Amino acid sequence: MTIVYEHPESRRELLTAAGAPISRADAEALDYTVKPYAELLEPSQRIATTHGTHTDLVSLPPFGLLVTATGAKRAGFTVSQIAATQRATPTPDPKSAWRSSIFALSEAQERPAATAELVTSRTPETLTVDHARAFLRGLPVESEPTETQKTMTTNEDPRAARLAEIGNSMAAFNKNRGYAIKPMRKPALSNTEPARLKRLAELRYSSLHAKGQGMSQEAKTLRLALETHDKVGTPLANALRQLGVDASKLLPSI
Repeated sequence: MTIVYEHPESRRELLTAAGAPISRADAEALDYTVKPYAELLEPSQRIATTHGTHTDLVSLPPFGLLVTATGAKRAGFTVSQIAATQRATPTPDPKSAWRSSIFALSEAQERPAATAELVTSRTPETLTVDHARAFLRGLPVESEPTETQKTMTTNEDPRAARLAEIGNSMAAFNKNRGYAIKPMRKPALSNTEPARLKRLAELRYSSLHAKGQGMSQEAKTLRLALETHDKVGTPLANALRQLGVDASKLLPSI
């Protein structure tokens, strides 16, 4: 029996006993047993430590997973203030109040995945709390997968569709308010052999894991592109382009 564990702040993502991410849909398809994240540890070890810089975030053992203090408590952890009190000179985090204000929105409570994408991809300078509220209000309310969704054979990755939906909504949101979107310089992927491109993407993904960055946004996006290519058949170059992957990191010679 293979056991995987719930991610404290993501309904669609689970973690293996080694800390590797796996989608809930994949785990259910493989008939894995899902348990709460806290069961990775003995009760006496369920202590989250305050982040050294971002006062609204905590680190969860055993993988050092960064989540909000609220998410840690909801997962069954006690939040320790040791890391915060050991700082000789506390450094104010200008994003802390901004993140907390967005997470506290009623619109955010109903759309946790979209909210997480916003606070990790935007800054207080590019997205105000009021604009975040208006943007989230225009997105569908997130819900747990229904029985129909669990039993049907899907031909698309729901996480890919969700990311595309968020990206398209944000683009429309910015356009309606006259915000100029800076053009991103992206190397062309179409000239690369598909097999070589896939190998380069896999190497980059493995490299991020080796550096301890397996939960970074880049690693998640790369994994999503590879899964979309393998499961749906979307050309990898198209999947990478649609998800906004910085191709220069895959093709440094371009």
